[in-house]
Amino acid sequence: MEEPMNSSLFIKATMSRMARSALLLVLGGAATLACAEPSFTFESVAALDDMSSFIQAKFPLGTPRADLRQAFVEEGHATLKTKPGDSGVEKYIYDIDLCHYYVWRWNISADYGVDGRLRQAYVNGNIVYPNGSPKKIVPKIAEEGKKASIYRMQRPRPEAYKGENSLGFMLFDRDSDLKTTDDQALIGSGPSRPDPANMGKMVVYSEVDPWRSIFDFDIADRIVPYQGNCENVDKLVQAQRQQKQ
Repeated sequence: MEEPMNSSLFIKATMSRMARSALLLVLGGAATLACAEPSFTFESVAALDDMSSFIQAKFPLGTPRADLRQAFVEEGHATLKTKPGDSGVEKYIYDIDLCHYYVWRWNISADYGVDGRLRQAYVNGNIVYPNGSPKKIVPKIAEEGKKASIYRMQRPRPEAYKGENSLGFMLFDRDSDLKTTDDQALIGSGPSRPDPANMGKMVVYSEVDPWRSIFDFDIADRIVPYQGNCENVDKLVQAQRQQKQ
């Protein structure tokens, strides 16, 4: 004949089992959170090449448009712009004020097919996928009866009052009409890193669509302040300028 179990022992055993179950649930939830992919931020990308590598790894050709919008617009808080006259081409622009020495622009643009899937991506006007849709090359000979022009242009950046408050570039226009933008290409240059203490090497942009470039005149929703210590940057820049004197 079985002996009745002491009620206090039964309660303790039940509570112990419940505690173990709760702990397993907590640990399981923590594991799920640990495995969840962190949200994308533009500040986490250290250089132009890193952005190209990120896009190639994260968004292979054929990726739905919604996935790129989720990362760059919803998570990264970039400004979405659709190319006038072509709903299959859009860009995500994000400006960072590098301690008032330079306004860095991320201009990520993408071409989508009629199915809404990725065919090519660009970082500041340069293609990401060698096997994607080819980059458009604007002929350098004017159409018959028209005259081509080369303009010296400036993109104002007044926020960078300590450094480059205007970005210069050369613009080729096949019909000399600045209102028609599908026949334009530019040559310009900019830094390779969004870091005012180390802006990397100079990158030359050639045969770039102005709309996809760092020089485009579209306005971002906001200019985000640099997340680092600008006081340290000021000291570094001042020391560098004194050395050059």
